[in-house]
Amino acid sequence: MSWTRRNALAALPAAAFLPAFAGAQPTAQPIAAPPKDPLLAPCLLIGGRKQIENCSYALKKLQSDEAKAFAKAEIDEHETIKKNLKGLGYDYPVTAAPGTQPNQPTAWSVTAGAAKLPTEAAAMVAVDHEVADRCILNYRSEMDKLSGKEFDKRFIGHQLDEHMTLLDKVQTFRRHASPKMETVLADGQKTIETHIATLKRIMAGLDKGKAE
Repeated sequence: MSWTRRNALAALPAAAFLPAFAGAQPTAQPIAAPPKDPLLAPCLLIGGRKQIENCSYALKKLQSDEAKAFAKAEIDEHETIKKNLKGLGYDYPVTAAPGTQPNQPTAWSVTAGAAKLPTEAAAMVAVDHEVADRCILNYRSEMDKLSGKEFDKRFIGHQLDEHMTLLDKVQTFRRHASPKMETVLADGQKTIETHIATLKRIMAGLDKGKAE
């Protein structure tokens, strides 16, 4: 190799020798990342499934009328999100495998094509479903030990934590979503913020009642 060629190569940045990812070609202008809707939708649906299950369970034990009303509103909220996502073509991208043992997380299977996800991502969605199942089982195991106002207060506190986490997710997801998905998330965020305010008010009322 001539001296001139060696020096020309040495002048190149190190990145020039790295392999291109996913067949990307060098470009002078940054390319906007495509919307991540196929990844965002399963996350929202799985979280919503967990919330619907937990609130449906809690309704059988709650005593406070306000707590009961909130549990029903929470179920409606996630059913609405589920319906809106289904309108965009996203539904639960998994099926429960037959023969699951009682009180054990379901063995989920995922078809990458149906999920509109790469195989590796689809596999993680299946794992997330199993995590949700475990969360539901553990939640019921702990809440079964409680009753009366203690149950109501724990339910409201847990819901407040869940909604703060969901707000974090939705605010972040909106930056990565397509315009249609962003509209669903924007509407959902308004409901989440309303629910947070309601939960804080209910919690304050339960605390006041305990003090009295």
